[in-house]
Amino acid sequence: MYLRIPYIDRVGIVHDITLILAKRETNIISMEVQEGIVFLECQDVLQDQRIEFVEELSSISGVQEIVEISFMPSKGRAEQLEAILTSVQDGILAVNQDSIITQCNPAAVRMLKLSAQQVPGQPLGSTLFKNLLIQETLQTGCQHNNREVFIASDHGYCVVNTIPLRNKCDDVIGVIAVIRDTHDVRNLMRSMTTSLPMTFADIPFVSPVMEEVLGQARRYAASDSTILINGETGTGKELFARALHSASRRAKAAFVPINCAAIPDTLLESELFGYTEGAFTGAVKGGKPGLFELANGGTLFLDEVGDVSAHLQVKLLRVLQEQRVRRVGSNKEVAIDVRIIAATNRNLEDMVSDKTFREDLFYRLNVIPLLIPPLRERFEDIRLLSEIFLKRFAEKLQRSVMRFSPLALQRLEGYNWPGNVRELKNIIERAVNLVDGEEVQSEHIFLGRLSGSTAAPTLVQFETYQTLEERLGEIERVILQQTSLRFRSSRRMGAVLGLSHTAVLKKMRKYELPLS
Repeated sequence: MYLRIPYIDRVGIVHDITLILAKRETNIISMEVQEGIVFLECQDVLQDQRIEFVEELSSISGVQEIVEISFMPSKGRAEQLEAILTSVQDGILAVNQDSIITQCNPAAVRMLKLSAQQVPGQPLGSTLFKNLLIQETLQTGCQHNNREVFIASDHGYCVVNTIPLRNKCDDVIGVIAVIRDTHDVRNLMRSMTTSLPMTFADIPFVSPVMEEVLGQARRYAASDSTILINGETGTGKELFARALHSASRRAKAAFVPINCAAIPDTLLESELFGYTEGAFTGAVKGGKPGLFELANGGTLFLDEVGDVSAHLQVKLLRVLQEQRVRRVGSNKEVAIDVRIIAATNRNLEDMVSDKTFREDLFYRLNVIPLLIPPLRERFEDIRLLSEIFLKRFAEKLQRSVMRFSPLALQRLEGYNWPGNVRELKNIIERAVNLVDGEEVQSEHIFLGRLSGSTAAPTLVQFETYQTLEERLGEIERVILQQTSLRFRSSRRMGAVLGLSHTAVLKKMRKYELPLS
């Protein structure tokens, strides 16, 4: 039976209540006294005696009323606290100065792999007592904020906050540890910082060769196997890597890119594998997770993997084989689940032959090869990409330019594009900055010094030709020969030279030039 008894404060009111219960031989189970209210839990009173019992309590001087309630306030608070602790995803662990667990929610039980015998009332294991910084907080009274520590959890590391509990004399009598799974922390960071995902639909093309490559890539995305993307600089290898990730079952997890050629070898190891506190001079307090850990459950993109040193090639091979990673300066290994997408503009097979790239690592990376064609081999896409970049930069730079002149387009389509799509993008941005009107002219297109530039075509040193037709024929032969080196089909050559593909074939046969 639970009762709520509001009263006017006076000395002895609790004594009077207990006297009545003692007189009636009714056992008091618990009593809570707040300012102006007594909450009473006692054994049940028979129904026919309840009215008399209530009237007797009501007759006590100062008692305002007797209200029957469903539970004691302490029980309500305990149930509310239990509901809160159960609902939060962070682990919450309270320990007293004797390392006895006084509070522990289900998340902490799961993350710390506690047994049923280690629920409140039992001592916390000495390893966790130390690793969770609880021992240090008890000894020093200092709290720790967002410290990454190693525990035997699913992900190896967790983020811990410790709060010392003090009595009225300011002595530390316990510690509350708030434990957060690093996987959850990284998911939160990713949701707040990542840009919109890149998909295959975001890769523009009209050329048959790109249609075939994208068809291959879509099939590869469904697999979890390692992919090695080959392609010249500027062809969009990272774009394909992001699209592969977005189309995979890992799309909701992290995509972590790193350019292996842009980071010195001494730093690349700690970036990939992470490090522990004190591993080297300048190491961040508490250590730092590596990119393999950050990409756990998702995709790690190793761009320019051909530039990785021999030392790191060995460590990289070990991670790929064992799916476990060890931080620099640590003897603890963490299991990871990461899909690797690697990319390079170098010929790794030649590097294997030259003993500059490990053969076993090459085979580990080259499970599924994907070749991205250079822009000069996808002639049909030059106009499409140029118009897309023109519109994008016109909006960005707030210019009124709307189109290319025929000569400007002919100039773009006649260039060899050694820098591929990246070079095209930069040249269009430059042109938009130079245009005053609505149309990009030929003089606004500044190409490189490589083939296709404004330099005069190479001429043959003539000796004893008698007629103009013979001289023009030799120049025509040189032009066809140079064009065939840049554009590998008669249709592309014809589009550049203003001829039909049959006319190109006829002239090639006339001058006995090879057809590709």
